[in-house]
Amino acid sequence: MTTKRCKIHYRRLKRDNDQFPKQALAEAISAALDRKMADGARVRSRVAHRVALVPRQDEARRLLNDMHREDGIVFGDLCLFSPGEMQALLELSKDDDHVPLDEIMSAWSIAEKRAPDGTEYLHAITYWAAIGDHFYQIQHASLQSKAMEEYLTWLLGDQTKVIKKNHYVELQAEFDRVQIGEDLGDVKSIEIGGLVPETVHEESGQAVATTKIVDVEARESIGERLAQTFQAAKKILIDLLGEVEAQKIIDSMPPQAALEVTVNIAYRAKKRKFQKEFMGNLVSGLRNIPDGEIRVRGRDGELKGDDARLSADMNIKRVRSNSSLLDLGDALRQIKEVHRRFLYDGRIKE
Repeated sequence: MTTKRCKIHYRRLKRDNDQFPKQALAEAISAALDRKMADGARVRSRVAHRVALVPRQDEARRLLNDMHREDGIVFGDLCLFSPGEMQALLELSKDDDHVPLDEIMSAWSIAEKRAPDGTEYLHAITYWAAIGDHFYQIQHASLQSKAMEEYLTWLLGDQTKVIKKNHYVELQAEFDRVQIGEDLGDVKSIEIGGLVPETVHEESGQAVATTKIVDVEARESIGERLAQTFQAAKKILIDLLGEVEAQKIIDSMPPQAALEVTVNIAYRAKKRKFQKEFMGNLVSGLRNIPDGEIRVRGRDGELKGDDARLSADMNIKRVRSNSSLLDLGDALRQIKEVHRRFLYDGRIKE
């Protein structure tokens, strides 16, 4: 059985301002699964009781499908699908082996078909586990932490009333020395990148090109945003290179050029303290830059933009050699191993 390299992300339930009851997140989820509904069936025993609408996507549904509980751990997968949705298919025509393909046709036809009766196309699947207030997730691009927060808030609140109306689930990940490592030896590199669409700023007298823009209001808002992002980029260059060198770079840029700023700082020192204030200033500077990002890579996680996370890469078995689905038992084993490792290394606390 082949394996797939997966990133297991760490989150922890946030409890600020009494937004969640005293019971642990895993206990609340377990209680919700055992809750009896109006038809007498428990939530865990009937799929219909675990299907939720997706906010702002009326046609989409989220479903807690497979689930497992043991010793304070709740594990499962969350699926995303749209009932009755059609999928595009290429219709492969029967070609004459003796005639070149380009002499027969220029393209295959594209058709749309519904899923076979009794099935639905699955858009995404994410694997997760709650251990006390700790939360681990193998994310999908369409099912990330926010999707889990929305679904668990619905399951625990609206659906089962395990938590009150003023309670909700928020999964937090904070970047600090405890998670990424106090010594720079644990931080592999810091990458700083940002893309400014136009080199527009007041000092040089350059103006926003308006010939391609029809709507006046849109033109004004774009111009203001470009000017703002350029000033942010300029500040970053000054912080990194100094006033003189930064100005040299700005003066050398042609009108309407794209400015891409990428900095990679790698560390070899073992005992030098990580300058968190410096990183904070850079994060603030890049916040308003389109496609801007700061990524801090460490042994057990990374910081990207405003989203910091503790994580670990693990090899997880597939259900088949060519499958995109993960073996549920092995996914749970690997998540428990990551949890054990983080506890042992002092990255997290019970």
